[in-house]
Order: sequence, then C-alpha cells, then structure tokens
Amino acid sequence: MTSPPSPASPAPPPVPDPAARGAAAEGSPATPVPPSPVGRWFGVALAVAALAVIWYGFSTAALSSGLVGTRGALTISTCETQFGAGGGRSSGSHPTKRVRELTCEGTFRSSDGSVVDRSARLTLDGNQGGGDGDAISEIRKQDLDRGYEPGYEVDVNRSADGGLHVTSWLSIANCLCLGFFAVIVLGYSITCVGAGHFPRKGIGPSYSEGTASLPKWATNTESWLWVIGGVGLLLAIVFRVLLMFGAFASLLV
Repeated sequence: MTSPPSPASPAPPPVPDPAARGAAAEGSPATPVPPSPVGRWFGVALAVAALAVIWYGFSTAALSSGLVGTRGALTISTCETQFGAGGGRSSGSHPTKRVRELTCEGTFRSSDGSVVDRSARLTLDGNQGGGDGDAISEIRKQDLDRGYEPGYEVDVNRSADGGLHVTSWLSIANCLCLGFFAVIVLGYSITCVGAGHFPRKGIGPSYSEGTASLPKWATNTESWLWVIGGVGLLLAIVFRVLLMFGAFASLLV
C-alpha cells in the first residue's frame, strides 16, 4: 500500500532584483517640498517693495517728461547744500566735496502764468545722475548758497502735491530703468508668495519646483511680467546709453 503524497512545501518568496528596485525608485514621483513660510513672507515683502519702486519710477519719469503736472520755472532765491562723507552742512563753496543733497527755495511760475508759488522748494539728490546731477552742477556754478545774487531759473515740472521735479531726458531714462527692473522683481515674487520659494538653498522648494506647483494663471502672469520688465529694461538701457553718447558728442562739437 502506497503512502499518500506529502503536501508540497511553499515556495520561498522571490528575492527582488536590486537593479529593478533602483529603477522603480527612480521612476516613482519625488515627494514635493512643502512651501516655506519664510519664502512666502519674503515674497510679500518683495512684492510690496517692487510695487513701490514701480510707482516711484514711472510716476517720476512722467513728471520729469512733463507729460503730467504743470510745466514752469523755479526762480531760486536761496540754496542749502549738504555734503557727503567727510563733509556736512555748509554755507560756503566746497568744490572738492561731493554734494549729497541740494535744497533750493524760490518762486515757481507756470509757463502760462496761471500758477505762482512763492514758497516753492526743489530738492536735488546728489547721488542720482542725469537731471538732478546736471542741475546741481549748474546751480552750484551760481554760488547761490553763498548769498550771491539770486534769480537763477531752473526748468521744472510741478506735481499736484506741489513737489518740483527737474525736466530731463536722463532722469526719465534712469527712472524707466528702475521701474522696469522692479517689474522683473515683481514677477519673481509670485513664485515666492505662491510656492514658498526662498533664494537660499534648503529653505522651501527650488525655483523650478515652485513654478511647477503654481496654477497656470500664476505662471502665465509671472512670464508676462518677466517679458515686459526685460524688454522694457533693455530699451531703457539703450535709451540711456544713447543719451550718454549724445552728451559726449555735444562736448566734442
């Protein structure tokens, strides 16, 4: 009599191939990096600063061009000069020192004579090239801060709040460069706010990871801001360079 066959022992589980396991790991989607609160707050601060610079740059460019405001001239009566590092307030002439700020007071009269402001004030930034720098050089030649005969006129444009701005193509070019650069920064801030991206590595997702997680409308908005800011900045720089060449050529003639 034959004995019944013994039940087959269970087969051992297959040993996974290390190469196949590595390939599966590479094909699996990576864990998304969570947004960083630091990155989002950084983006908010960046966006607020960019909007403020955009407003300042384009509004000042419009005022310097005379497209808005009231065109006229400031008849200077007195000036006060503040010097940069190594200098201070002074009522004398210091040609060897850098002028940090020049504040002149006098009478503003519009081109058509309809607006007269006898307590007008013009503040010029010595650190800014273009219109302010040129105006400071011309006013300083008159030595108005030493009490010489007043009456020198400067072409200015008066804003609605009474502020005066020197009309100058160089000032327009400088302000346009500043404004369009701020447009680029505003576009970059979208990824920071939306995805929590921070420029420092190890804090939040990288820039490419952050843009990949944004909705379509946000990435389109950022792309358009980059294009507008980049093209505008390039044209403003070309405009600024042409003005510099024009000024240099006028000195040679």
